[in-house]
Amino acid sequence: MLLATLVIDYPILRETLSRAPNTKVTWEQSDITRDETHQMLVWVDGDDEMAAFDAGLEADPTVKPPLQVVEFDGRRLYQLELTDDGEQASVYPTVIEEASVLREVTATHEGWLFRAAFPSDEALERFHAFFVDRDIGVELQQLQDGNVLTDGSRLQYGVTDRQREALVAAVDAGYLDIPRSCSLAELGERLDISPNATSERFRRGVETLIEHTVYPDGRSP
Repeated sequence: MLLATLVIDYPILRETLSRAPNTKVTWEQSDITRDETHQMLVWVDGDDEMAAFDAGLEADPTVKPPLQVVEFDGRRLYQLELTDDGEQASVYPTVIEEASVLREVTATHEGWLFRAAFPSDEALERFHAFFVDRDIGVELQQLQDGNVLTDGSRLQYGVTDRQREALVAAVDAGYLDIPRSCSLAELGERLDISPNATSERFRRGVETLIEHTVYPDGRSP
């Protein structure tokens, strides 16, 4: 698994963000509907630029007017549908085909920042080639082996050695039995850490394991 950070001159929402230069967009999710249309959810933080952002959407050739806009604590969640131009520019189908995971995707008027996990060198190369073939500017800023930690140990399904130890101990001790045969405090004693640390390590291990095995469509939450 390779972890890559790329800066991309992505055309999607380029016109909109050029009209709202202090606005930040955070990608949440993309979906291909039954009728083959491409929809995406994005969070928008723009303070006093929301009106400019909305005006930009009306003129943007890559998206249609919002299907839905919901406000949460000063932020807006937009449900957008891509136009034909937007679908041709979208890299999301390639992400799905390559079984890659988008961990963080944000955008400003300066461009898009992608942090993604790729299962192989070839998958990363095809992702990169998608933009090169379309004359879309793309810069690889950082690349690391996601299977190797700073101490040299390796990950399995994204889970660290300590998280794996906690998960295995939980099963062996009966922490997952119904009813439980082991309390959180007792599990912590096995691992020689506090109950709070045990809970955090176990939960992070479960979350990571789910993300790397059964999470749908290669999407990261």
